[in-house]
Amino acid sequence: MLYHNDLDAIVYFQGAAEVAALYYQAFALAQMRLVAEVARRHQAGESENTLYVVSDCDETLLDNSDYNAWLMETGRDYHDTTWNQWCQARRARATPGAVEFCQFVIEHGASMIYVSSRYEVDRQATADNLRALGFPLERAGADASDTQLFLTNMLLNGEKSKKMQQFAYLLQRFGAPPLLQLGDNLSDHEAERYSYKVEASQRKASAERDARRWGEDWIVFPNPIYGAWRSSLKRADGTPASDEQPPAPYQPDPVRPPLQEAPKLSLLSKWTGP
Repeated sequence: MLYHNDLDAIVYFQGAAEVAALYYQAFALAQMRLVAEVARRHQAGESENTLYVVSDCDETLLDNSDYNAWLMETGRDYHDTTWNQWCQARRARATPGAVEFCQFVIEHGASMIYVSSRYEVDRQATADNLRALGFPLERAGADASDTQLFLTNMLLNGEKSKKMQQFAYLLQRFGAPPLLQLGDNLSDHEAERYSYKVEASQRKASAERDARRWGEDWIVFPNPIYGAWRSSLKRADGTPASDEQPPAPYQPDPVRPPLQEAPKLSLLSKWTGP
């Protein structure tokens, strides 16, 4: 097998200077928005206690491309089992400028909130990975009223929750919307209209209607490897969107011939696996 759909995407993500530039650019814009709001509140005599920033983790603050390169090279598809093994390995790197931005948020008196699609079982490993990289994370427990780290299916008001419910909870907890929401997937900003279940043209129409929010309170990062955009494209061919997307049966062996002679493969940084 000489080619794989993800090869150019992963090479671009890991190797292109343009990707690093886009991350630095996005974080610089977010910093300017934060400085301006702090100055405005100070001049107006308003409290800064409700000032907070919400960020996705994976491919926004954390670079998991080594895991995706391993999947591609070994002929595997994504599965919760191998994703859990990757998370437990605590091997994700920081994206360019991410640590410095999160530290900047804290230094300017705002709260930094991490909202991730990772599962509860990976809470400690995720916190360890973030802290080892230098991300400011003092409170990473499962108590929603105090934690900085929100994960999929954590208990929230006695019920399991995902990002949409967590955004609503944070609005209630802080008494105000976040100054900024950061993410590589548009569902990191508005979970319903940008869901993977929404057909691609509808997501694009929503993005046009939200034009004034991009760069204002919604900051987007590049991710050509995976995301709701890929699933939404399948809706265009009439494929029905189910409420859940069950993973394929776990295959400890490759589900397709592994890549061995693919061009550019040697350029990649890859996880060696569990």
